[in-house]
Amino acid sequence: MITVLQVIDTGGPGGAETIFLQTATMLDPRRFKTVSQVSRDGWLADQLRRKGTVPLIRNADGSFNFRYLWQMTRLVREMHVDVIVAHLFGSSVYATLVSLATGVPAIVILHGQSDINDIGRLASLKRRLVRSLPQRIVFVSEALRTQMSKALMLPQAKCVVVPNGVDVERFRPRDRGVLRDLLGLRADSILVGAVGNIRRPKGYEVLLHAAHTLHAQSSRYRFVVVGEASGSLYEDLLGLRSQLGLDDVFHFLGMRNDVAALLPDFDIFALSSHTEGFSIACVEAMACGVPVVCTRCGGPEEIVEHDCSGLLVPKSDPAALASAIHRVAMDESLASRLARHGLGRAKSRFTLSTMLASYERLLEETASDAKRPTREAKPELGS
Repeated sequence: MITVLQVIDTGGPGGAETIFLQTATMLDPRRFKTVSQVSRDGWLADQLRRKGTVPLIRNADGSFNFRYLWQMTRLVREMHVDVIVAHLFGSSVYATLVSLATGVPAIVILHGQSDINDIGRLASLKRRLVRSLPQRIVFVSEALRTQMSKALMLPQAKCVVVPNGVDVERFRPRDRGVLRDLLGLRADSILVGAVGNIRRPKGYEVLLHAAHTLHAQSSRYRFVVVGEASGSLYEDLLGLRSQLGLDDVFHFLGMRNDVAALLPDFDIFALSSHTEGFSIACVEAMACGVPVVCTRCGGPEEIVEHDCSGLLVPKSDPAALASAIHRVAMDESLASRLARHGLGRAKSRFTLSTMLASYERLLEETASDAKRPTREAKPELGS
């Protein structure tokens, strides 16, 4: 039995938190015992409890939290942890230090470029720690590995790509549900939807401008965004919506727990992001048989085969996004072909079972390597 400590310094909801939840609760219980540590109560902690896991809540606030470091070190020793798995860059810094102090191997999972955009004080030291100490550094796409391994100057021998996966039993084609009734749509409305929290990397201002162009072309278009909506950016987007005259056309639904039931109501899934490490929402839409239009922002280029399983457009280009959406909306045979091939690609390449099997192999290899005697020197922290 391999004891795994999974740590993350956020509380969700979000893509990284979803992968944390899945890997913390769905590894083979005959081979793995998982201890979960999150930084605050909230969505992720609640989801863990619903899955029958009691999370440890440890406050990780601050550029460097010595108490948090001490608590994690003590936990690793008391629980006889075999492998530490850290999600996101902040948790990875602490995990590498705990690994150094205890000798327990660490695996770092980096989910997006934003992981390293704001890492606070001692940035150079933190980068050197993550570069030098973990046994494996996992990226959720090849594009992210290329970007971040260069930025962090990572040794390629440590770098591994494990694409995210979705539950294709839960996310699957089905009859339309309640979303259209909820929005009061006409039968001939064209519903363009996006899924993702209101964050700057999501580029929702681009989608709003594209929506303005599309609504001018046809009054049949309606738009919806499903995801956590709060803060100053959300207020700015509401202001832009009003400025563009889309108050009755473009809907923000906020956080929903029934995304799998809502996606089949979309005629087209649109992703307007400036940057994506992967895009779980894109694969979820494909698995539901919804044609997708995505910006070329990193991860989607590895998910979508252009003009086969979806359409790819330049990022930060509302006109190109609007044109691609309109093309799919006006061509029923194209929409059907994209949906069919997208569904096949999701089920063959990006399933939850495939992802979990990859992490299980990685954990077993890391635990096994740590038990082998070695005469190699410990890694240096120099650049």
